[in-house]
Amino acid sequence: MSDKLRVGIIGCGGMARNHVRGYLNCGRYEIVALADLNESAMADYEAMFHLGARHYTDAREMLAKENLDVVSIGTWHVGHAPWTIAAAAHRPKAILCEKPMADTLQAAEQMLIACKRNAVKLVIGHQRRFLPTYTLAKDLIAQGAIGDVQMMVSFGAQGLPNYCSHQTDMFRYFLSDDECEWVMGNVERKTDRWERNTRIEDCAIAIFQFRGGARAVILSEVTPLVYQGAHIYGSEGMIDLDTIELRLLNAETGGKWQTFRPDGKFFTANDERFEWLEGGAGQANELADWIEGKTETHRGRGENGFKALEMIHAVYESARMHEKVVLPLQTRLNPLDLMVESGHLEPQRPGRYDIRAFLLRGERMCSDDEP
Repeated sequence: MSDKLRVGIIGCGGMARNHVRGYLNCGRYEIVALADLNESAMADYEAMFHLGARHYTDAREMLAKENLDVVSIGTWHVGHAPWTIAAAAHRPKAILCEKPMADTLQAAEQMLIACKRNAVKLVIGHQRRFLPTYTLAKDLIAQGAIGDVQMMVSFGAQGLPNYCSHQTDMFRYFLSDDECEWVMGNVERKTDRWERNTRIEDCAIAIFQFRGGARAVILSEVTPLVYQGAHIYGSEGMIDLDTIELRLLNAETGGKWQTFRPDGKFFTANDERFEWLEGGAGQANELADWIEGKTETHRGRGENGFKALEMIHAVYESARMHEKVVLPLQTRLNPLDLMVESGHLEPQRPGRYDIRAFLLRGERMCSDDEP
């Protein structure tokens, strides 16, 4: 009998593929079941990964029959909360849900409640916390290599909840999960733009203030520059990093940039798709450690996913209320939805379009993610 953790996947799309690769690459899991509305999606997984898993077009049936240790949620955003809550009711050991955590803070809060009352460990898929450059930046900052962090700057795109929730989570990780105290920002939304069935803006600017004194800025689609990583400015030096390489400048480097290209635990920095492979494997490996009691927590635990989403929605709330928003955020619905549906931010160029519609199958032009 296998001692590997039994995994079931809900939503066999592009992001859950990274979950599957992570499970397989760390070697501590067995994918026993797949659930998706489309048999063709599950067939694609079999062709790609040779899983030999059972297929379900009804995820609730899978949850009831398979005695799963771990459930992965890879649906579009609106399905994250209902499927996490449904899975938690069956009491697996853990749930790994793709980011952003949910489409509203209310739904994200319900995910935390459902997992807590059923003693289920919840992880949100901010897998870049497991990249060597990110952890090196965190450690250098903690060691005082650049003095006090004064400003972090990142460049986003494709919607704040989608792309930039990785960046709000990244800011907190670099600062050893320091708390964000307030947020101020604004958005432009002239078109009726969506991403995975969730409203997004055309472009945005956001400022974040942290309890320890650091500040951060996101510029999303207001410049041509877009990448995961950051410019970090300290009182005694600077760090410039992306998902593969980190550069450090301080007195000890003689005022010159020193470059680091660290390998990961599972892959080397020169491996193709290193960012995705290493992040997924590290995330899955630490989850197995958490389940088996080898570590007290997981760096991607649900509470961190909630705070990353809260910072994003606080940008929308700042635009809606025309004010600096002090956290914790009290508005639990999506402030961007509230602005649009109230007429406060009505699209001037009507015509709904989803930038991820190409991911759908057959005749579908919108998803059907809720139970």
